[in-house]
Amino acid sequence: MGAGAVVAADQSLVSKSYLTGTFTQQALSQAEDRVEDLTQPAYDSALSSLDQKHQTYLAQAGSQTGGGTAGLLEARYKKGDTVLLSSGSGAMLLAGDVQTAYTGSAVIDATAGQTLAAGTLLPAYHQVLAGENTTLRLTVTSDTAVLALEGEYTVTGGSGVDYNAMADALAEMGLLQGTGVSYGSGYELERTSMRIEGLVMFIRLLGEERAALQSTAPNPFADVPAWAERYVAYAFEKGYTTGTGVAADGTMYFSPNATISAEEYMTFLLRALGYSDSGKDPDFSWQTAMTDGVTYGVLREKERAAIEDDDFLRSRLVYLSCCGLAAHRKDGVSQLTYTANNSGGDRSQMEISLAKATVLRIK
Repeated sequence: MGAGAVVAADQSLVSKSYLTGTFTQQALSQAEDRVEDLTQPAYDSALSSLDQKHQTYLAQAGSQTGGGTAGLLEARYKKGDTVLLSSGSGAMLLAGDVQTAYTGSAVIDATAGQTLAAGTLLPAYHQVLAGENTTLRLTVTSDTAVLALEGEYTVTGGSGVDYNAMADALAEMGLLQGTGVSYGSGYELERTSMRIEGLVMFIRLLGEERAALQSTAPNPFADVPAWAERYVAYAFEKGYTTGTGVAADGTMYFSPNATISAEEYMTFLLRALGYSDSGKDPDFSWQTAMTDGVTYGVLREKERAAIEDDDFLRSRLVYLSCCGLAAHRKDGVSQLTYTANNSGGDRSQMEISLAKATVLRIK
């Protein structure tokens, strides 16, 4: 979605008397129904289908579009994107952080049954409506966000890094499959990255996912979920991981849901690129992996600073993965070529997808 054009909605404006009278009770009832629906698998599936068919990401520089809907329509947004909603129009935040501001009479939090103070963060999973003679401005303040909008609105693209488009590129290449959540294409870019996610992406960047899933190696760890067993067992057999510890009784642990840092994920990336952090003359150290990544041309100094300035979210794991794919290995071979050859992927198509992402990198 982009910015500029306005499409008229079929929402009617509400009068002040109606707003202060029967509106609140009716809005509460409707909001409760909507929130209940949102938690149901069938509704989740419908949201995902709508997202696949209709969402666009403001990836084109200077693109400008608007929207108008009679029901909630979900889409992904990036930092700095703004949405202007006119009277009677509404929004629901599904992920990320969004700042509110408005001019006019009032903004109604229909889910909570109260007005929303200007300048506050948009509450997640609350339906918010612009009141009579009111213009509501929503500004994305997190790396990414997922909003469901209805009514009449205009979207203006910001200058933030388009992690959404990068996630799309990785998905097109078969390297990002999402987490299974029903909103935002399942990417869940707004939460912190986990160790298991870093390991799985590492295996995919090596082009070895098929080999991992077909592996019959035993899983030595006691805390790995069923869906990840093949990945972890394969990685242990190949020497890619030794886990996080061994209990007194000999039980081994991998800690799949522990958070992974930028340095730890860059360690995976540099290993995938053929560099070593072990032996008599290692190429790098995990403690300085991000700086070493700059040295080896995986990312630029500005990118390193930007990635390290906050929590290592899934959006940033996606960013570093694109950097790794665009880099050259220690032996001089393109990592994209290496990944495509090992995975059996279509290198030409993967190159097209990666090109759409690399032009978005921090300069």
